[in-house]
Amino acid sequence: MINFKKALPLIFLFLSSLLPAQQNRVSDSVAIRAAEELRWGVISFHQGLFNKAILSLEKSLALDAGNDLTRFWLGRSYYQSGFEEAALNEWENLISGGKAGSTLLSFVEIITDRRGLARELKSSGQLVELFEIPREQAGINYYDRPVSVAASPQRDGSFYLLSYLNGNLIRITTTGRIHHVLAGGLLGFDRPWDIAFLPENKLIISEYGADQLSVCNPEGFRIQTIGSKGTAPGELLGPQYMAVSEDGYIYVSEWGNRRISKFNLEGEFILSFGERRTDYSGLSGPSGIALRNNSVYVADSKNGRIEVFDKSGNYLKPLIRDGLKSPEGLLFTSDSSLLIADAGRIMVYNLENDVLSVSSDLGGKGKRILSICQDENGNIISADFDNNSVSVMTDVSTLYAGLFLRINRIVTDEYPQVHVDFTVEDRWGKPVVGLDKLNFFIREKDRNVENFEISYTGYNNRDLSLAVVVDKSSRLQSSDEIMRDGVRELFRHLNPGDDRYLIGAMDAPQLLAEPGDNTLDALVRMMDGWSPTSDVASGLRLGASYLLPGRKRKAMVFLTDGNIHRDTFIQYGLQDMAQYMKNNGISFFPVYLDAELRNEELDYIARETGGTSQYLFQPRGILPLLEQVRSDVNGFYTLTYDSLAYSDFGRAYIPLSLEVNFVKKSGRDEMGFYAPLEY
Repeated sequence: MINFKKALPLIFLFLSSLLPAQQNRVSDSVAIRAAEELRWGVISFHQGLFNKAILSLEKSLALDAGNDLTRFWLGRSYYQSGFEEAALNEWENLISGGKAGSTLLSFVEIITDRRGLARELKSSGQLVELFEIPREQAGINYYDRPVSVAASPQRDGSFYLLSYLNGNLIRITTTGRIHHVLAGGLLGFDRPWDIAFLPENKLIISEYGADQLSVCNPEGFRIQTIGSKGTAPGELLGPQYMAVSEDGYIYVSEWGNRRISKFNLEGEFILSFGERRTDYSGLSGPSGIALRNNSVYVADSKNGRIEVFDKSGNYLKPLIRDGLKSPEGLLFTSDSSLLIADAGRIMVYNLENDVLSVSSDLGGKGKRILSICQDENGNIISADFDNNSVSVMTDVSTLYAGLFLRINRIVTDEYPQVHVDFTVEDRWGKPVVGLDKLNFFIREKDRNVENFEISYTGYNNRDLSLAVVVDKSSRLQSSDEIMRDGVRELFRHLNPGDDRYLIGAMDAPQLLAEPGDNTLDALVRMMDGWSPTSDVASGLRLGASYLLPGRKRKAMVFLTDGNIHRDTFIQYGLQDMAQYMKNNGISFFPVYLDAELRNEELDYIARETGGTSQYLFQPRGILPLLEQVRSDVNGFYTLTYDSLAYSDFGRAYIPLSLEVNFVKKSGRDEMGFYAPLEY
């Protein structure tokens, strides 16, 4: 028989020996569950399912509270969801524990600056040179005596340069490389002086030597001429600087006739002004022209003054009487700031403070700067005729501020081919466009990726994803037909490559239609049904969720009378809603049924996201809204490469870093992904 009293100590000893193994098995099980939740969180993030990502990552962190990678991803998921305060709290835990690298520190610093007052203090008015455009590239002398520079209307960061002596019109990328050369057709340009842009992608060149204006197609071939040599009304003598107004008029300064002539887009002469009159001494050396708020600003290079006229040519006042040497090219960089090409320097005049100061003298090497322009990246380009040089400059406050590169998602559906969607902005949120493969450096795990391509650029793509959210509160039932007409008008102007979503903001918001659903009339019929109340905030977030995964330009329209409940933005805060859209590249447009009604909260979201408030029945309808979205500057890029990393059949986390370098500025982001599971 067994003596249990004697065996009992041995039994306890045996059972206690099993505890560590049992504890290890429990610990291993918890670690496996935490790793699996992390994997699902990362996958959900890259699919644009940020709520699911947050739930999985919070579960993972509850199982493994010390996992720094999980905490990083939870912060990114909060950030993309618009909950920036929560994101910063997660990252602050890493920073305070010494677990944050330089990339995360920079990311947090920029976000914090954007949220504070620093975003209002970004311009110093002082320019510093970044680089010169070499006259000779690949053994070809492209320009000789640069006379005019103008930002491209394509809004891709490029600009046009006119060469006085060889007559070339050159398009140059934002990185300083020659894009292509236009020569004006077989006859070329005769001493060209200035370039401006007309509707329908046309160019207009003032030809000082031929005493005419030449209208050209996008390829630079002359299709029409305006004016001929002479002193009579409508004739030209030494045409130089030009400006084109939004209402379709061309203003040109004539050096020989000492006046400004005005033509319509068909080339018909309208009037001339600036000549001596009883109440005005007249222009002695008319040169640069700029338009602002229905006024025409003209530089008088001989008198060293800036004069102001109305659009009918009536003299209004002198803007600047003293402090200028020989002003020529003019450029408004904002409503209150005027840049002036003045001999060998660039002056800046603040219209609000009536202060004139030197913005740049190009390090003392400037001689005779004739023209200045601002590209879409905010850089200032100058053409120095006597120094035979073209310089690219930036505000000194941005020189060391760096760039903000943010990886939005990593797509692995075609693994081992990987697509990295990302945006590039300056420190204050302005998109950076026109970059190419040479501006980027990518690293996967422990190796550099050499063979990659920039497969998509947002600034070259005009396709649109549009979500229309309709306020379905029963108080608006009497406006049913009006709202249907508004939806019909919006969808009617979409292009074949566009996506459309229709969301009803009811007490329980729902998707009414998505891409491919029926005809336009059938789609509008889906707007049936009303609700005593409407959950506007949830409706807006639902609409945004359908726009998140794609690469197309994103816009949301909210049709409403503006009379939303005062507690609308309680569950989802107003700032959180604005950041949710902004951080995901969605422009918001409240469209009101009444011209007199507005809602401050909706208008705030519009301002923060780059949208505007609209009235449904404005003269051109809602069409300008779509035009704005298609033409807005877009800093979205996609980089594509083939992964060589070991994926462990989809279970291994693959870290990735991406860096951008652009004329003395750089930015970096770090992320990672999981390959698809292999069974």
